[in-house]
Amino acid sequence: MFIDLETERLSLKCIGYDDAEFFYKQFSTDEVNQYLFDVEPCSSVEEAQKWIRFYLESEPRNQHRWIIVLKENGEKIGTCGFHCWNRETGEIEMGYDLQPSYWRKGYTSEALAAIMKFAAEKMKVKKIFAHISVDNIASIRTCEKMGFVKTGKQYYEEMHGKKYLHDIYCADLEGHFGFIACQNRE
Repeated sequence: MFIDLETERLSLKCIGYDDAEFFYKQFSTDEVNQYLFDVEPCSSVEEAQKWIRFYLESEPRNQHRWIIVLKENGEKIGTCGFHCWNRETGEIEMGYDLQPSYWRKGYTSEALAAIMKFAAEKMKVKKIFAHISVDNIASIRTCEKMGFVKTGKQYYEEMHGKKYLHDIYCADLEGHFGFIACQNRE
């Protein structure tokens, strides 16, 4: 079901085992992990391979990850994708991350527009949710720019002796590839 995607400046490559070194680099970078409170930073290439194996489970699967690659030079700069796909309700959760040197250049929005269109047209997703740390202002702005609406709050499981509050954002794709306010989901 999942395929490589393209935008004006980016190739969104379906994750593969050849991405293990980059995945390790990405999820061991402090700035990337600063607001990720659902899993510990990646500690080795072997651990990265285990995560990749999760994203490559046989179809049908409820998760997928793309590697964000710059077309101009082939450099891998981040990842984006989906998890917790509920085919019955047409709901899914989205995640994304970018190497710090590429922040504030519009790459995240460009990648998200492509995967959201794919979700609406090919996966028949009705609602996409993003759980964002209340302190991650840049990510909140990105989601709002993409048409997401804040619909609730949730504490993540305890990590490092603390629980972390997240805002829940939703984009409603039902009926068209425009965005309509979602109903509250907590």
